[in-house]
Amino acid sequence: MRKYETFFIIDPDLPDEVTAAVDEKIKSVVGANGGDVVSYVPWGKKKLAYPVKKRSRGLYVLMEYAGDSRLVAELERNMRLDERVLKFITVKLDDRYDPEKEAARMAANLPSFPEDEDTEEKGSAPLAREEEGIGEEAQTDEAEDKE
Repeated sequence: MRKYETFFIIDPDLPDEVTAAVDEKIKSVVGANGGDVVSYVPWGKKKLAYPVKKRSRGLYVLMEYAGDSRLVAELERNMRLDERVLKFITVKLDDRYDPEKEAARMAANLPSFPEDEDTEEKGSAPLAREEEGIGEEAQTDEAEDKE
């Protein structure tokens, strides 16, 4: 099994009952095709970056699940046919999904992809050096102006 993440946007003008029905339909497609829903997080109604199907807002939902490529194809087919789903994107998170490790990660509340500490340090260091360089140039310019 592989681990996937699907981010989709539901029509925000739908009543709560219909939105719940869309949620259940999507979860049932995953379950019916041998998948396992790891997490299902509605992000709420947000403004879209650009109009989609004449809508300027949407109900954002993030779902992580495990399954095979046939599951992804069937899920995307269902979303494409459902007029209530405005947009979606699916990303493969991991080639191998281990339910025991996932349960331990969820219990410990660890992120799926821990940040690389070296990257963070390297990313902030050049900015700090540039700021120092700007400060030195400014001091040099001020010294020249005084002379």
